[in-house]
Amino acid sequence: MRKLILHYHLFKNAGSSIDEILKQSFDDTWLKFDKEKSSAKILPADMQVFINDHPGARAISSHQVMPPLPQGKFEVFPLVFLRHPLDRARSAYLFEWKKQLGLTEPKGSFSDYVREKLDPKNSGPISNFQVFQLSNEAYEGEKPRHGSAPEERLERAKSFLDELAFFGLVERFHESLQRMHFYLQYHFPELKVVNRQVNTSQDAAVQLEEKLMTVRQELGEALYGDLCDRNKLDIQLYKYACERFDAVVPKEN
Repeated sequence: MRKLILHYHLFKNAGSSIDEILKQSFDDTWLKFDKEKSSAKILPADMQVFINDHPGARAISSHQVMPPLPQGKFEVFPLVFLRHPLDRARSAYLFEWKKQLGLTEPKGSFSDYVREKLDPKNSGPISNFQVFQLSNEAYEGEKPRHGSAPEERLERAKSFLDELAFFGLVERFHESLQRMHFYLQYHFPELKVVNRQVNTSQDAAVQLEEKLMTVRQELGEALYGDLCDRNKLDIQLYKYACERFDAVVPKEN
């Protein structure tokens, strides 16, 4: 049976680093698939068609593809990386308001960014983003389908993680790459997994606790509390993912 890697490139979850590994390993048999509209979503049936239309593809990356896994006369090896949602928020700020605009300094403060993205008129990338991306229930159709209750969406995202033989954590990137290597090496011997990070806007050596303290200081208590409230589901999903990860790979001291 045909085998291929499907990278769920979640925004600001080290996806560019994974894409670089796939590009270096598979060259022109690594493909990207995203729709022109940045807010679009790709359901599994759409990905199934894309896979069938590109029989030579060994790896595919997409910002917009959502679970469940596409089905067909192929075996998909999914790649998913998760990140603490508050650290994600600051990374998204530095990317959207600085790097993406080609500026040497962000166009506004982190507080300004968070207020804008948390405005009810904006869906934004920093409000339970990871749970939303991983909790779709629709295989085909014009738009995703999620549980009506927040708890349903969280449980759906957890269930998707439970189905995966591998997932990574941005905060444990080196360990995650080691696991990724063992997960894929037998089926994809040409894969060159190295400890490479590109498109990073923060110092990976800084401990998560220190990063979260910086976020709290920059936002102030009220806005920090709002950001936490808008990411309750993502925080719970991240804690669950860490527990699952540590059950296989004990945390280094």
